[in-house]
Amino acid sequence: MSKTQTSPGRKAAPIIAVLVAAVLGAVLIAVLTGGDKDDPTAADGTGVAQVRPVTVTGTALPPLGDGADAALGTKPPEIAGQSFTGNAVSIVPGGKAKLVVFVAHWCPHCQAEVPKLVEWLGSGKKPATLDLYAVSTAVDAGATNYPPSSWLDREKFIVPTIADDAQGTARNAWGLPGYPYMVLLKADGTVAARSSGELGSVDAIDAWVKAGLGLA
Repeated sequence: MSKTQTSPGRKAAPIIAVLVAAVLGAVLIAVLTGGDKDDPTAADGTGVAQVRPVTVTGTALPPLGDGADAALGTKPPEIAGQSFTGNAVSIVPGGKAKLVVFVAHWCPHCQAEVPKLVEWLGSGKKPATLDLYAVSTAVDAGATNYPPSSWLDREKFIVPTIADDAQGTARNAWGLPGYPYMVLLKADGTVAARSSGELGSVDAIDAWVKAGLGLA
């Protein structure tokens, strides 16, 4: 008696159907959950990408260390990136004095210093000839105070902000040693002063900025 044989095509059809259903299910879950919450390149629950592409043009600054600052009088590279909402933001040395503040959302010193910067901005003490920028970097979706876009909104730190990429391209190019990190540029684009860690008060921030710009 001959045995009835099942064709390979008939066996494969149910397997293909199962695989297709699994893929579609995974896509649906990703859409409903907004992506991988442990991936800072993905949008958070508000639909905002916390990490975005960054391009650096020019020579990197040496890392800030103890002793004399080798970056004083030199020009940092240009940073071209995006805000949290995808708008183009560039930090180009020259044209006007600039204060660039690098912050990490999980850093307690940044969490303490940002409100002081907001208070300084609201005090009217900031020189009219100075522009202020921020760079959000070292984003960690599994760390405290995530996402950084919501944190800075809560603090009302409303300044042009670049979302650094996952590799920290912006922070590395500007010689960041720790957080918060501030780089003060003169109107000619050269580094006037750099600081790592909390300055601690509105008066201290104001004195540091004005001393660096020769306004004290």
